Amino acid sequence: MRDRLVWNRRDFVRMAGCSLVGAMSARLAWSSTASKENKGGSPRFAYIGHAAKNGSSHEIGVFTIDGNRWKPTGAVASNQPSFLSLHTNERFLYAVNDVSRYNNLPSGAVEAYAVDSHDGSLTLLNRQPLSLSGTEPRHMAVSPDGHALVVALHGGGAYNVLPIDEDGSLGRVSGILKETGSGPDEEHQQAAHPQMVMFDRMGRLLGADMGSDRLSVFTVDDCTLSLTARSAARAGSGPRHVELHPSGNLVFVANGLDASVSCYGYDEKNGRILEQLEHVPTFKYSSGEKSAVVMAMHPSGDFLYTTHRSGGEGITVWRTNSSTGALRVIQHERDGLQSLHAMTMTPDGSSLLALSPKSGCVVRWRVDRGSGHLSQPVQVAKVPAPMSMVVKYL
Repeated sequence: MRDRLVWNRRDFVRMAGCSLVGAMSARLAWSSTASKENKGGSPRFAYIGHAAKNGSSHEIGVFTIDGNRWKPTGAVASNQPSFLSLHTNERFLYAVNDVSRYNNLPSGAVEAYAVDSHDGSLTLLNRQPLSLSGTEPRHMAVSPDGHALVVALHGGGAYNVLPIDEDGSLGRVSGILKETGSGPDEEHQQAAHPQMVMFDRMGRLLGADMGSDRLSVFTVDDCTLSLTARSAARAGSGPRHVELHPSGNLVFVANGLDASVSCYGYDEKNGRILEQLEHVPTFKYSSGEKSAVVMAMHPSGDFLYTTHRSGGEGITVWRTNSSTGALRVIQHERDGLQSLHAMTMTPDGSSLLALSPKSGCVVRWRVDRGSGHLSQPVQVAKVPAPMSMVVKYL
């Protein structure tokens, strides 16, 4: 049975034992590459990267979804699965291992799993190391044709490309693009730190680099990566997360260092990030200190949702202007929620999901499709220190 989330101070203290991965990067995503038919269907399985119950290891949990019920049905061991992604055909699942060493070498790793179409269970296909000195992978994206996986590496400041075989397994790293640069924040910007990658509708790759205050557009060809264009972000902002407006003419950026959101024009046809149109602070809507912004966009493009990974309460709902990129606050939902490390919108725009490592659960809000306003939050799954999630549709 679902429980409405109304937490008091005593509840938070009681649940603090679940926060052992407070420093972990939490990531969450729907399968953005599913077919149009599947995007309109109901969710069937959810995969959540989280701490094991004993707290000494990590795993990817499998959940079956039947309406409002999320039932755990299995799990596979995985080392720091900080981001999960489904293949375009939804038959395979990939996980990045956010580690600094793999097989006694300075490298992160990526895992490939086969997804059972009947019960959603996972079978490990293989595990591949990333490039030497390419540590702490934070994000990845499967190319639209399903032939390549691109990984953003926080440590080592690079992007890696791995080929995907017909059976879903991963080949060795075939493309490496090393980044250089730094920013004014001496603690977090001593070097380049790529944080996120995503493909646009034309098949180009966008990358956000928190360490060098830079946004980039790349071309992926024959499992190699080449630079198409660059754009400088505001100094010291630390771009961490990007969302493309459905129109294709705007890019929204959640910044990891100055608690802000920026909007840039985007030339989708030529793969160019244009001038900055908007830059708004989000910390003034929070009672805490500045912290990294977590962001999700409604599929209509009319609303943007932001929160903070630490030091803040609740979610701010913004109305977007699809022509100018301007943002206007229309709701601030507090309701006792803190430290939501990741959130995403369902493809039909009916619900917003978030991971709460501190409380050890997955939270859902219903979304009013006309106003964008959020309902009261409910807990849909209890999971020890969740850090990543992806949902598979019928």
